[in-house]
Amino acid sequence: MTVIDLPVHSPALRAEQQAGNTLARALGDRDARVRRAAAGALIDEQEVLVGEEGVRALVQAADTGADSYVRAVAAELVRAMRAAAWDIYAGALRREDPGRAETIRGFLLLRAAAELAEIALADPSWRIRERAVAALGSLGPRAAIGPLSSVLEDEDEVVAVRLAAVRALAPWAPDRHYARTALTAALKDADPGIRAEARWALATPPYRP
Repeated sequence: MTVIDLPVHSPALRAEQQAGNTLARALGDRDARVRRAAAGALIDEQEVLVGEEGVRALVQAADTGADSYVRAVAAELVRAMRAAAWDIYAGALRREDPGRAETIRGFLLLRAAAELAEIALADPSWRIRERAVAALGSLGPRAAIGPLSSVLEDEDEVVAVRLAAVRALAPWAPDRHYARTALTAALKDADPGIRAEARWALATPPYRP
């Protein structure tokens, strides 16, 4: 399966992408027969073009599909797309191609926390690490707090990357223990700006219903 998340100018490709999006949306149909037919079509086709809308539908179906078959198919397709996106990223990294930053958008659509975490911790470009950190902040706290904490624990050498991690963790400080723990450690950071951001984040008291 090929994921297209850049503007497609060919009318033929646009039509194919629309068809892939339609199949992906059908995974959430109320009728079980429609869901299963769409899942079968997606898994059996040699190549289906799916745009951003379709990717979001696949991820949702993998997480909350109405039956086990649909969830399994969607999960397999998402896994395959994550692997393909990683191959694209790894190839660009070997070529030292800064265009690999564009793959972060795809990983974010795929909710690929593990891949984003590896990029945030290990990419040689601090700008790409910073972008991956910001993308992690757009995921839920369960997936993101651990990797973001690691960015601070490993003390990325670039202030902008550590600052991005503090800002990503800040919204979860009031009610997430591990976010508060990471931000508390950031109070000892060598950079005064990071210390100030962490202090502001921690100033919000935990939520008490």
